[in-house]
Amino acid sequence: MKRSPLAHARVFDDEDYSDRYARQHWKMAERFGQECARKLTSRGFQTGSIIDVGCGFGATNLVLAERFSDSEVVGIDLSEQLLRLARQAAAQAGHGERVRFETADVQQIPYPDNAFDVAINVNMVHLVEGPTAMLDEIERVLAPDGLLFIADLRRSWLGLVEGEIRSALTLGEAKELFRRSRLRRGAFSRGLLWWRFEA
Repeated sequence: MKRSPLAHARVFDDEDYSDRYARQHWKMAERFGQECARKLTSRGFQTGSIIDVGCGFGATNLVLAERFSDSEVVGIDLSEQLLRLARQAAAQAGHGERVRFETADVQQIPYPDNAFDVAINVNMVHLVEGPTAMLDEIERVLAPDGLLFIADLRRSWLGLVEGEIRSALTLGEAKELFRRSRLRRGAFSRGLLWWRFEA
């Protein structure tokens, strides 16, 4: 199946669409946060700094902040509408001081080299205009011994049912993209809807 253009804007700036998107995807983002927390724990992570590159409405960040209560969690995104929802949810959960949501371009992350112990990136590779630049920036801000988790939709025949899947990358396309980037080596895996990369 040929890759289709995105069916929505790259940056969610419509309030109604952003609210609807967050409601529809909240549980999925929480599940990814829980999966990420389990993997971090199994790798010995207890405390440190975590960045979510393209955090959206912040549900994944809140799970990580709850699980790793002594860690700093930062989410960056360009969508002010999604960041509004993220900040509201963090305040309601009592995480306003430890979880920060900042307006920033994932292709120009405003942090110094090696600033984070963990980087996560969910559902952004197919969405961002310059995915190689984003991957290079993730590598730059992640500590040499840092942990990395990336997940995105996988283009497949399911695109006949779900339109957003048609705009995603196949696993082969993702591997080629990562090969062209400066991102550290890691392992890919694939599920029905998603591909994942861990390093």
